[in-house]
Amino acid sequence: MKLYTFRLEPVLKIRKLNEETCRMELGRLLKHLNKIESQLAHDRKEIESYFQIQEMAMKSGIKGIQVQAFPMLVAAKDANIQALLRDKKNQEALIEEKKKELSTLRGELKVIENLREKDYTEYRKALNKEIDQKVEEQTQNWLQHKEQKG
Repeated sequence: MKLYTFRLEPVLKIRKLNEETCRMELGRLLKHLNKIESQLAHDRKEIESYFQIQEMAMKSGIKGIQVQAFPMLVAAKDANIQALLRDKKNQEALIEEKKKELSTLRGELKVIENLREKDYTEYRKALNKEIDQKVEEQTQNWLQHKEQKG
């Protein structure tokens, strides 16, 4: 009997490739989200350090013109944080969209894999039936040959 071949194997390979590509894109999106979150944490720490520096400067004596720099620094960091929060929201939306796409691709892949499993099971049943039939024929031939000698 011929070797097992799944007629939809090229489709299965393409579906696997699509799923793997989607998974890699999702990984890149998550990596970018982590980068945004770490930048947010860094900027928030920077604001805290600006306030601490301002307090120490006020205790040690500072000119009025120098005091004006701190609100500008904090305002700039706040603006950057707001931009990062918008980016984070957009990134999270992209991630959710990619997760939905990935689940769809996984479902499609699972359908093809189930078809292959079913097809392989049928192939094995047919192969086993053929082997059983040959064994039965050889057994019958052997019994007939034994009866003719005896």
